Amino acid sequence: MRSATKLEGTQRPRSLEARIYAIYSSLSPAEKRLADVLLQYQMDLPSYTAGELADKAHVSKATAARLIRTLGYKTYPDAKRQIRTDQHWGAPRGGLADPDRAPSEKVLIAQTVQMDLDNIRTTAESLSDKTLQDVTDAIVSARRVWIMGLRSGYGLAHQAAHYLTLMKNDVQVLPAGGASYSHEIASIAEGDVMIVIAFRRRPRLLPTIIKEARAAGAVTVLITDLSAAASAKAAEHVLRCRCQSPSPFNSFVAALTIINYLAWSVATAMGEDSLKRYEKIDRLVKLLDDVSTPQTNVGR
Repeated sequence: MRSATKLEGTQRPRSLEARIYAIYSSLSPAEKRLADVLLQYQMDLPSYTAGELADKAHVSKATAARLIRTLGYKTYPDAKRQIRTDQHWGAPRGGLADPDRAPSEKVLIAQTVQMDLDNIRTTAESLSDKTLQDVTDAIVSARRVWIMGLRSGYGLAHQAAHYLTLMKNDVQVLPAGGASYSHEIASIAEGDVMIVIAFRRRPRLLPTIIKEARAAGAVTVLITDLSAAASAKAAEHVLRCRCQSPSPFNSFVAALTIINYLAWSVATAMGEDSLKRYEKIDRLVKLLDDVSTPQTNVGR
């Protein structure tokens, strides 16, 4: 049975998120909702009472008090003091039991697979069907799609652009090489969609960028983790991903699943228009790109 005593008797995780990750799979649905709220508001935790956070998660105060104790804190104020002094927030190693030591436990592929499946499943369960449909509709009707990937979101942005360019004529990845934010954001106009992919340690200017894009008339979509605050408030649509990991690295498989879903959803919604562009690209690949095929794969 989970208890504060059990956590105290082992090497207890130091950060709030590490404590949550260590027991998340064993929490009840109500406790998971509250745990998600704690992760989402952890940087602003000192500004909220336990009752206010319980209300946000739609759980009782008793549930909140029980979860705080299960996480190894004597009281809610203890948890708030932890956040004020935490030096590892946002760092991948912040999820480790001891972020000041190199990991030494044996890593199993099955453990990694299970972790990623849990992230995908939990993320999917938390997403609103209406939000996903609204984002799909916005991309389908967009004059131009801008995709901004910051830090660890950079590669995911290019993956999303690779898929969407198979269906849409005008898809731009930001930041472009050598360009300034001011020049790029100035080109965003009404009828555009701006998809921002950014996790943890987001640049401080991100909320301003999103607000400027929205003021220009673009539909703004933020793909991020549970901790996004100011940037999430600035965006019109927010798709939050669970990125938890017992390793020194964050897991982004849930974000990739969202990208896969949106690409499929957009292609289905565009119907024949999507198929025509794909067929045109396929013809040009055979004409212009030197790629191997089952017939030409000898020696490659």
